[in-house]
Amino acid sequence: MSMDPKHVPTICVIGGSAAGMTAAIFAARSGARVILIEGNDRLGRKIYATGNGKCNFFNRDQDPGHFHTSKDPSWIIDVLKSQKDDFVLDFFRELGLMSTMKHGGYYYPVNESASAVVACLEEELQRLQVETILSDRMRTLTYEKDAFHVLLRSGRIYQADAVILAMGGSASPKLGSDGSGYYYARNFGHTIVEPLPALCPLKLENEGTDFSMWSGVRFGDARITLSVDDIPVASERGEILLTAYGVSGIPVFQVSGQAARSLAQKRKVSITIDAAPDMNGRDAQNAFSEWSAYAGHRKLQEQLCRIFPQKAVDAFYHFADREMKMSSLDCASFAKAFDRFKHMTFIVKDTMGFDQAQVSSGGVDLSEVSSETMESKLRPGLYFAGELLDVYGDCGGYNLQFAFTGGALAGQSAAMAWKGRERG
Repeated sequence: MSMDPKHVPTICVIGGSAAGMTAAIFAARSGARVILIEGNDRLGRKIYATGNGKCNFFNRDQDPGHFHTSKDPSWIIDVLKSQKDDFVLDFFRELGLMSTMKHGGYYYPVNESASAVVACLEEELQRLQVETILSDRMRTLTYEKDAFHVLLRSGRIYQADAVILAMGGSASPKLGSDGSGYYYARNFGHTIVEPLPALCPLKLENEGTDFSMWSGVRFGDARITLSVDDIPVASERGEILLTAYGVSGIPVFQVSGQAARSLAQKRKVSITIDAAPDMNGRDAQNAFSEWSAYAGHRKLQEQLCRIFPQKAVDAFYHFADREMKMSSLDCASFAKAFDRFKHMTFIVKDTMGFDQAQVSSGGVDLSEVSSETMESKLRPGLYFAGELLDVYGDCGGYNLQFAFTGGALAGQSAAMAWKGRERG
């Protein structure tokens, strides 16, 4: 039986995430009655933590390589192209948020406050009269008699024409992302690519290095190269923080998802840190004669501390000749010691887990979801948005961009799908 063309669809959005709020807004703008359900006591908790509270929500660099999936990456491109290039900026400008660009393409609110982003979304939800339920979680989700039935833990039951799951992945469970969305997706037959931590610190095998001595050291500009089975697969540059367990910092985060997936496949994973990416061995050798002549009394260790952080140098007890004076060294010995800090290689034994991960890799298999509508190919009327899907982005605003763009597409599609759709 065809749906009544005068019927106003009811859409339940599960999850008050960035994707969930955006989906609710665009569903309501498209004429649907929308119910937004969030288990936390406030919306957008994960947004508040983005960018250390400053909320980098968009990036001018739109290279598709900043987004990752275990499936066909063209799926992600289709979703991003569903809206115009500056959709996110225009959307928030419309909501009254002024933004500023930093670091060559990173966009933040002018006041550098994530709460401003959440406030804009909340105000629009109120304007559109979206019914918002806080501090209540979904207990069961079923489909029967031509409708979805949403049972909450409080006992409240809602009947909906469509449901949008925007419950997040498994990263940052303290903020409400507990992975429960995977359970509901599986109940409708969906395949879940194993969720793993991404954008997180890495634990290293110390292999004789006293990490407690280098904990807190920052290489302000260093390069990290990730290798899998001794083959380099990714490289990033920026500030790297050395910790008591291993390494952290944005360059580490950028390669951590690939490291986690390779570790799960039982492959050998290692990183190499170049603490002086703008200085090569030849540069050091050329300077050696001048240094040894001018400060021949200086120990090799002392000279290295003028190039690299002292705590990092002190942590490497095992390199040879550290106590020798520069005047007693030959160029080859100095070059070997210098190279030790150009190629600090460690075995990666693990990530720091979901508790310290910004996002999850893995999630609902993209081949089972339409990139044109975000609708399930297995259960019409069921939609997905955000981190629950097998998509994650690099640091730099990409995850929020995907959440806002995909959420808008899901909301629009869910609200309009009832037109001409056959029930059953």
